[in-house]
Amino acid sequence: MNHPGGGRADLHLHSNRSDGLYAPQELVHLVSRAGLKAAALTDHDTVEGIAEALAAGKQLGFEVVPGVEISSFEDGVEIHLLGYYPADLDFLDRELKRLRQERFTRMERMVERLNRLGFDVNPQQVFQEAAPAAPGRLHLARFMVKHKLAGSIEQAFKQFLERGRPAYVPRVNLTPAAALKLLLGSGAVPVLAHPGKNGARVLPALLEKGLKGIEVIHPDHSAAQKRFYRKLAQEKGLLLTGGSDFHGDKPYRASGRGSATVPYGCLEQLKAFRFSK
Repeated sequence: MNHPGGGRADLHLHSNRSDGLYAPQELVHLVSRAGLKAAALTDHDTVEGIAEALAAGKQLGFEVVPGVEISSFEDGVEIHLLGYYPADLDFLDRELKRLRQERFTRMERMVERLNRLGFDVNPQQVFQEAAPAAPGRLHLARFMVKHKLAGSIEQAFKQFLERGRPAYVPRVNLTPAAALKLLLGSGAVPVLAHPGKNGARVLPALLEKGLKGIEVIHPDHSAAQKRFYRKLAQEKGLLLTGGSDFHGDKPYRASGRGSATVPYGCLEQLKAFRFSK
């Protein structure tokens, strides 16, 4: 993977505006000390942290890439899309607000299921755990660990919160086509996030609708998957991205900021595509 431009970039990070632990400013300070040349803030279903992250990057002389990660669901498969450099943040935020509001209703239902199992949890406690973000499963898992209702985040998911487990409640999601249309409508460059084992199946339909890249480098990808998606990106003429998917939890998903990166040249290609549109 030889690309022009030195240095490395982590193009997948989350702040406490979604389900990360650190505020956008704190996150940028952390990443700037990880030996990287650039990093992207890609919070789930929100762009509320971008202004703070960009301001912190400017103050530090560190390049921050504005982005977002949108969840979608179709035919039993959850598909995440990353969008880089959205031009119309107000439009994107308005459209994503419904998804964030739905998270509160979903959390109330998940807490109700936990309480039926013998727990004693008030949804307001989980909302406080998640603040300033809309609540998600990772917030609930953290709450369970903090209050000794589970031994670890992994246990909370595997025993209660994963799809098919007793406290799981499905989200109201956009379809992949709707999520892709939303990103393109905002001016963002859309990339398929951590495609894993399902990526090859969903890629053709997404390409027809305007997908521009694949997240090849991700902590969940095996060496074989990285080789497969790198080759696929080259064959299809797609942008190649990657990142740590850092949230801040230890040891959950043990990926630290900057632990999965791409050459800075990949970001240069992303920026070149953005300005060529």
